[in-house]
Formats: sequence, structure tokens, C-alpha cells
Amino acid sequence: MEEFKYKILVVDDEDYVRDSLDIILSTEGYQVVGVSSGYEALELLEKNYFDFVITDIKMPEMDGITLLRKIREGYPDLPVIVMTGFPSIDSAIECLKEGAFDYVTKPFKVEDLINKLQKADENRKLKKEVVELKQLLKIYDAGLFFNKTLDHEEILNGMEKMLFSDSLVYGCFFHIFTKAFKKSYNLSEDIKHYLDTRFSFKNAAQLFYGKNLINESVKINGKDVNLLVIPMYFEKFVWGIFALVNVGSKVFDVIHERIYSIFVNQFSIALRNSYTYEELAKGYFETINSLAVAVDAKDHYTRGHSENVKNYSLMIVEEFGFSENFKEVMTYAGLLHDIGKIGVPTHVITKPDKLTDEEFEEMKKHPIYGKEILEPIEFLGDVPDYILYHHEKLDGSGYPFGLTANEIPLGAKILQVADSFDAMTTDRSYRKRRTLTWAMEELDRCSGTQFDTEIVKAFKSAMKRRGFTW
Repeated sequence: MEEFKYKILVVDDEDYVRDSLDIILSTEGYQVVGVSSGYEALELLEKNYFDFVITDIKMPEMDGITLLRKIREGYPDLPVIVMTGFPSIDSAIECLKEGAFDYVTKPFKVEDLINKLQKADENRKLKKEVVELKQLLKIYDAGLFFNKTLDHEEILNGMEKMLFSDSLVYGCFFHIFTKAFKKSYNLSEDIKHYLDTRFSFKNAAQLFYGKNLINESVKINGKDVNLLVIPMYFEKFVWGIFALVNVGSKVFDVIHERIYSIFVNQFSIALRNSYTYEELAKGYFETINSLAVAVDAKDHYTRGHSENVKNYSLMIVEEFGFSENFKEVMTYAGLLHDIGKIGVPTHVITKPDKLTDEEFEEMKKHPIYGKEILEPIEFLGDVPDYILYHHEKLDGSGYPFGLTANEIPLGAKILQVADSFDAMTTDRSYRKRRTLTWAMEELDRCSGTQFDTEIVKAFKSAMKRRGFTW
């Protein structure tokens, strides 16, 4: 099979020009495809790869300048040489301004045309080196970004932004086999089906045996599709694949292989760390939930109390529009706010009468016990402090330290409102539940002295938006 140097698309409405160029360029080792109009050229470019385009300026239906503009829009790295007669040098200059690499005048010399093609090739290689340098910098930035986050969605969004920022990649597809998770960007169903079938979990181990990647060009639904498929490894196990896709006149070369292999490896590590963190967080959450249930179980009147405080706290957080990170912190704080009651004697917690001074002093220790229990768990962040201070009051009459307004952390103030509201509206060993109206009036009455005014407002607003009336 004959090997060609490059593939050239020739666009001219005159048959003899196309035939002449075919003979001349084929002799020099180029593969030539000729079409008679700009519309045909664009259709071919959409489905096939070409190294260069040579186009006449004066053509019916779509002239060469219009074609050039459309090529620049869709294929900015594709070198275009325009052909013109002597009377239209001004048009040739206009084409250069529009981004054509060069022009030749009819009748042209073979040596002149070949020389311009060679220069176009050298220029393209030089541009590619510049692009590759930018890509290397992008890979460096990607590494910094991926090292800063464990959030699954942030990793995916960051990958998409970095991969498609300079239009060097048409689309991508990745499949995490161990999570049965697939995602694609800008790909047709037939391309996705091809990738999903050919690079399935069943086939991956065999396809990538002894290989670091697969770079192949295939025809899918009549289009030239270039695929760069890189395995994602965990130790020696292929846990997923990442496919970069170009359609038509874009291919992946050796430099792309190296650069995108680094990128995919960084992405794979970040995603794997994210999954590990999520699994650990899930385990921690289940443990925390179990602890909360154990605390509530000490008194059958308070079963579900920790879950309620968590839900009310999150309603306030959402009403203020605080970050997802703070929302997660308040989830743990709500569930664990009474964890210190594990250290309080059960008879004190379940006593149906008013506590004696001695018993109340014992009860007041539970925020301190809570902090001591949770402080060694680093991932909880500020949760131990919120629990320590959730019985403090703005006017300094709270416990255990008698802090005042600005000394009390925001998370503790939120817990205070949520905890107090649930205590008022549920049955306790020492009294029956209060009505919703009574509880809301009590929040208002104590707003500014015991409770933060803005937090009370946010809580009432959240309750109203959920259909509660009083």
C-alpha cells in the first residue's frame, strides 16, 4: 500500500485545475482529494482528516474567502493556501488577513507550490510546539488543582474546563469500571457506543496488555474519528479508561500521547482519592449516626432529637445560602451536639422532675464531655467547638463558660436555635410538648438575649417556606 506524505484537500470549480494539482502533488508523494465547491469542502472536513487545504478564491455559491473564514472557525490549525489569478491580488491579500497561510498565482510554478506547502508544514510544526508548551503548563496547573480538592464534582468540572479550554480536543469519554460510572462530553451516540463496546471492562485488560495507550483512527458513521484511549490504573489493575476524541481534521500525535497520559494519570489519582474520601466519610457518617442514636436512646423521650436538630440546623444554613462545606460541618454538629450526654448519669437525663442544683451542674458538663470525645477526630473541624458552646447565650447567662454574643461561634448559635426549638416542640420526661405558636413566640421573646436575631429570622423564614403556619 502506497504511503503518502500528507493529505491535501483541493477546492476549485474548474476540473482541469483539480486534475492538474492531483497529478502534480501525487507525483510529489501527496494524497489529493478534489472538490468543486466550498460546501463540499466543509462536508469533507467534517468527516475526514486533511493536512492542508488549497482553494481557489473565485468560485460560485461560496467563494474562497468565505470558505477560508469557515475553516478558520472550525479548524483553526489547518493551513490554507489560496489560488488566485493576477487580477485578484487584492483578494489574495485579504485572504492573508483572514488567516490564510499563503497564496499562489495562476498559472503557478510547481516548485513554488511545493515550497509553500513545505513552509506551511514547518509553520504548523512550530505552532504545534508552542501549543505543546501551553499544554505542558496546563498539565502543571491541572496537577496543582487536582491536589487541592477531594470533591468529586469539582474534579469533573475542573477536568472539563482544562481539557476543552483551547479546542484541541473535540470530546471525551471515561468509564470507571469499579464504580459503574460513565460520563461523556460532546460525543454522538454512535461514538459513545463504539467506545463503550470496544473498551468495555471485559475487553480492557486484554486490549491494554503491554500497552500504555491506544491511538487509532476509525470510521464511525462515515466520519474520520481519531481516538486516544488511556487506561486508568490502580496499582496493576485497570479500574477505568479515559478516551479523548477528535473528529475530522484533527489527530493525536506522539506529543499529545505523552501530555494527555500525564493529564489522565493526574485525573485518575484525584478521582480515586475522591472516591476513597467519600467512602471514609460515609463510614464516619454511619458511625456518627450510630453514636447519635445511642445518645438519644438513653431517654426514650429524646429519640430522634439529634436528627431533628440536624435538620433544623440545615434549614437555617440553606436559608442563609452558606457553603456546602459548612453544611456538611453542621450536619455532623447537629447529629452530635448531645454526644457528651454519654458521660452524664442516665437517672439525671431521664428524671421526670426538676433537676437539683447538683444534678443540673452534672448536666451542664455534657458540652465539655462532647468536645473531649470529638476533639481527636480531625476531619470534624470546628464541630467540637460548636458543641462545646451550643448552650451559651448572647447575654452571657449560658453555660459552660458564660460567653457573650461575639464570643459564640456561628455554628453554636445555629445549634442553639435548632436544639431549643426541638426541645420545646417535643415531649420530654419533665413536661409535654409546646405548640408551634408558643415555640415561635418564645424564640421571638428570647431573640437578642438568648438567641441570635438573624438566625431566628432565618429559621422562621425557612419554616414558612416549608408550609408551617402559626
